[in-house]
Amino acid sequence: MKRIAVLGSCATRDNFNSIFNANYKKKFECVLMQNQSSIISMASKKRENPVVPEDNFSEYDEWCVRSDFTKEFFDHLAKLQPDTIIVDLFADAHFGVLEIEPGEYVSNNRWKLWRTAYYKEALKDKAAELSIDKDREQYMELWKKSWNTVLEKLKKASPKSKIILHQIRNVKEYYNFDDNRFDIASSGKVKNINVDYYNEMLDEMHEYIRKSNRSIEVIDLFKKNREFLSFDEHPWGLFYVHYTMDYYPLFIKKLKEIDSKNKWYQSFIKIIKQN
Repeated sequence: MKRIAVLGSCATRDNFNSIFNANYKKKFECVLMQNQSSIISMASKKRENPVVPEDNFSEYDEWCVRSDFTKEFFDHLAKLQPDTIIVDLFADAHFGVLEIEPGEYVSNNRWKLWRTAYYKEALKDKAAELSIDKDREQYMELWKKSWNTVLEKLKKASPKSKIILHQIRNVKEYYNFDDNRFDIASSGKVKNINVDYYNEMLDEMHEYIRKSNRSIEVIDLFKKNREFLSFDEHPWGLFYVHYTMDYYPLFIKKLKEIDSKNKWYQSFIKIIKQN
């Protein structure tokens, strides 16, 4: 069984959930997750957990905020040594970061961090915001440096892990029970974003990652203009990266193909060395 670590979001983690892939445990085990954290945040230094009991957070929400601040992912990674690390860039597209002291950042998670007393008292209207919406060039300059740092941290913590980039995209439409299609951004159900622009920025970041290290494998299910939608009845609700249920088996299929290719390559190298 292959042990998987995810540095990304539900768009990747959901593939290792029986709701979406009933039999994934026959082949894979997700042993570690870093959820909704910007690459820029993960390149920054460790900070103390800002969540306090008075925030009345669930264990899950507390973990999401805490781990973004403490960067504990890398310590767990060093202990667990998973076979594969899968990265997606959800948080860099949808959240951006807050500069809480010069050159130090945390993910600007509007769903979780904004609910803390710490954010309301120390960060709101005080910490500088940086995002692809407001500062494209500045964000990308910092993001590229941060990716270089994160890649080195990943390789140092777990040098034998295979790194895979999951090239997520934001989908434009969703369907309902009557199979009618609607625009997500103008639905009033989620934040209205410029889907084409967000995907353009994701493409730029994906390209940089691919060029940063040629050994990084890629899962891109949108290749060759394949179309996916979202839907109201998704287990987590309607959203740009909550895909229709046909997406997730295709992801596992592609992951298995990468695994088989790597096994073949390792066997080939072993034979070469023996001879």
